[in-house]
Amino acid sequence: MDWRKYHRYIALVFTLPLIFVAISGVMLQLRNQFEWIQPSTVSATMSPGEPILALEKIIADHGQDSIDQIIYRPQKKNLAIRLKDGTELQIHPQTGIVLKQAMRRTNFLIDLHQGTWIGKLGQYGVYFPTALAFCFLIISGIVIYPFKKRKSV
Repeated sequence: MDWRKYHRYIALVFTLPLIFVAISGVMLQLRNQFEWIQPSTVSATMSPGEPILALEKIIADHGQDSIDQIIYRPQKKNLAIRLKDGTELQIHPQTGIVLKQAMRRTNFLIDLHQGTWIGKLGQYGVYFPTALAFCFLIISGIVIYPFKKRKSV
C-alpha cells in the first residue's frame, strides 16, 4: 500500500472541512474572551424577598414565537433570553429591565463546528467522512514518518 499517495490525496480533499472545524473550535474555546462571540454575563442586584418574573410575563413581553431559550442562573443573578435571530437579552430577574442586549454567535460556531449549518447532509455526508479521513491522516502520517535517524551527508 502506498501510504504517501493516499495520505496526500485525502489531505487535499478534506482540507477545507478540517479548516472549518479547527477555526470554529479555536473560536469556541475563546468565546469567553471575546464579547462579539458570546456576551459577558451581567449580574443583577436583587431585592430580598421580591419574587423573580414569571415565565408567562417574560413570554408575553418578548413574544413566544421569537424566543429560542430562557436561561435563569440563580448563582449569577442572571436571566437571559435567547431569541431565534441570535440576539441575547439579559434582563433583571425581578423587574424585567433589559440590562444588556447583544448578538450571540456561539450557536452559529457550534453549527459550523459540527457541520449542521448545511443540514444532515453536511453533518453526515461531509463532516463525518472528514473525521474518518482525519483519523486516517494521523495513522498514515505515523506510518510514513521515518523514525530511524537519517545519516547526515
